Amino acid sequence: MKNTIKSSGWFLVALITCPCHLFLLLPLVAGTALGSYFTDFKDVIFIVMGLLFVFALFKGWRKLDPETKKETKTHDCCSMERFKS
Repeated sequence: MKNTIKSSGWFLVALITCPCHLFLLLPLVAGTALGSYFTDFKDVIFIVMGLLFVFALFKGWRKLDPETKKETKTHDCCSMERFKS
């Protein structure tokens, strides 16, 4: 359940940061400092939002499918397993 909620959050971030939605986002922030930054630096915003979109999709899929996680075994220096013969 917890992974489903986290993956939904990442997919929501991916939906908001999708570069194709920038034209829908611009009227919402029009008249603000953020809106003027968006209109002045559209190329930079497209690149940053594209990278954030891909990252959010990747994290969402990783949280949704727990089998893709790598099972890393932590080293325990005090474990009695290594002293058993």
